[in-house]
Formats: sequence, structure tokens, C-alpha cells
Amino acid sequence: MLWYLWYLLKGKAQSKAFVTNIKFFVLDKLMLRKIINLGAPSAMQMFFEVAIFTAAIWLSGLLGKNPQAANQIALNLSSMTFMVAMGLSVASMIRVGNQKGLKQYFELRRIAFSLFLLGTVFAIVFALIFLIFHDYLPRIYVDFDDAINFSDNMEVISIASQLLLAAAIFQISDSIQVVVLGALRGLQDVKFPTLITFISYWMIGFPISWFLGKEDAYGSFGIWLGLLAGLTSASILLFIRFNYLTKKLIAQEN
Repeated sequence: MLWYLWYLLKGKAQSKAFVTNIKFFVLDKLMLRKIINLGAPSAMQMFFEVAIFTAAIWLSGLLGKNPQAANQIALNLSSMTFMVAMGLSVASMIRVGNQKGLKQYFELRRIAFSLFLLGTVFAIVFALIFLIFHDYLPRIYVDFDDAINFSDNMEVISIASQLLLAAAIFQISDSIQVVVLGALRGLQDVKFPTLITFISYWMIGFPISWFLGKEDAYGSFGIWLGLLAGLTSASILLFIRFNYLTKKLIAQEN
């Protein structure tokens, strides 16, 4: 994949200079520092989100093998739909970054909000699919011809179908937060959003998953309620941050 991408970039006049005659040992300390200052917080944002979903797997494992299997099914389905939002996040980062460089802040907001809307529309479509087919999608993952584990498989399907209801709702929150996060990276605002993601996932989401995810509470569904709370908090706070920064840029220009 790496070599093929290099071949494609080398063949384009616009990108050829970036992938040929690379001097690996000529390092610009100032540029490296800038890249690290942007890259490290961005990596932590991703880490905090991935870590809470990993924590959800761990919490599900405490409930038993069937809840954990159901969690994996719901997580696998929601991860696939999340890839669409992730792609829009990258597009948001590039487009917002371009407009910031051009100092066209009204156009920056228009483009960003159009991407937020597009991400929300896709999320609503996926949410409707999860809501309508929540009883059927988990059946793809189990073997109904396995008579020995039939009762376990039915329990897994039952739990997974409930989790897809929660996944359907947080499709919207998840899409908004990742696309807005991309827009903030385009503005080169990464440190404060990193704090927001930590607070949302680990000070709001995880405690809710921990308390509601116990066997004598809501079990697996409670764990996903915590994920929903974390993602919703992140989407709201990140959007407020983006709205504040772009309005500030426009005010400074005027």
C-alpha cells in the first residue's frame, strides 16, 4: 500500500515534489516541534475515545462471555458506520485548514457547517438502519446450526439487539464530535479539545458506564449508556468550542 501510494503521488505534478528527493537526515527543529505540538494532542484525542470503547469491552467481560460477545457485535457494527464520519472528519480538517490559510472565515464556517450537516444526515440514516434492523443484524454473527450453544447464541442476540438501540442514538453524537474535532484540527486548535475529550469520556462517560453497567443495574445496556453520555458531551462541548473560535476570528477580521 505504501509503495503504491508513493507511485501515485510521484505521478502527479502537484505532489511529486513532496515524495521525491527527500532528505531524511536534514531536520528542521522548529518544524518538528510544530508537528509534535499538533500531532501529540491529536493522538491523545483518539486515544481517549478508543480507550473508553476498550474499557467497555473490559466491563462487558466482567458480566460474562455472552454480554462480551454481544458488546463485540454492537461495537463492530457501529465501528463500520463510524468510518464514514471519520472520512468526513479528515475532509473537514483539510477544508477548514485551507479556508483559515486564505483568511476566508465566513466561507470557513459555511463549509464546516455543511460538513457537520452531511455527517449528521449520514448518522441519521445509519441510526434508522440500526433501529429498524436491531433484531436482525446480530443474527449475522452467530451460527444457528450450533445446537450445543443455541441458548448462548440467543442470549447474545437478545443483548446485542438492545445495544444497537443505544448505538443508533449515539451515531449522531459520534458523527458530530469526530467531524467537529477534524474542523478544530483544521484551525490548529488541539490542546483544549484534548482536554474536552478527556473530560467527556473519562470523567463523564466512564463513571456512568461503571455504575450503570453492573449486573444489578442495567448491565451491558448501562455500559453503552455511558458511551452515549460521553460522546454526547464531547459533541456538544466541541461544537461550542468551534463556534466560539470561528466567531472570534470573524470578529477580529471586522
